[in-house]
Amino acid sequence: MDTNPDPRGPRRAIFLDRDGVINVKLGENRYVARVPEFEFLPGVIEALTILRELGFFLVVVTNQRGIAKGLMTTEDLNEVHNHMAAALGEEGVGLDAIYYCPHEADENCPCRKPSPGMILDAARDLVLDLSASYMVGDSPSDTAAGRNAGTRTVRIGSDCDDQADLAFPTLLDFARFLGKERHERDKERAEK
Repeated sequence: MDTNPDPRGPRRAIFLDRDGVINVKLGENRYVARVPEFEFLPGVIEALTILRELGFFLVVVTNQRGIAKGLMTTEDLNEVHNHMAAALGEEGVGLDAIYYCPHEADENCPCRKPSPGMILDAARDLVLDLSASYMVGDSPSDTAAGRNAGTRTVRIGSDCDDQADLAFPTLLDFARFLGKERHERDKERAEK
């Protein structure tokens, strides 16, 4: 997408981890490598719709070390991402970009979260205001990547994360929170 979803303000984004935030996360050391393994979490499509309506760019930033481990190929991952994007598109929700890191944790690459490389690349490519954006994830590496990039951070799930700015059980809970905040601000402006 080449235009600001909300021309009234800064070009802000929701940076989304994929597994555990958008789709069901498979067990430890298992990776969504094929389309049949991909399943949206409940409420995700509604959440992304709300976030888009609030004027956010939607950018997926995901570590996919299953490629480095030889458990899937780049082509496998692209098929999964194409499926995800197409399914969202059918619901009227477009993703602005998908960034992934194919490297193993011990490779110390600048794109693998908790490094902020994917977020910084997306901010540069899409001309986004990181200080007005959020990194949403289900792990400490997501929170750290957001902090390292200068975004606000949101932890999804039941695990505590004292490094996150906000925490919610689901992406839908976070989206509804932002929607309520926006509604309250709009109401205050209307009353002035």
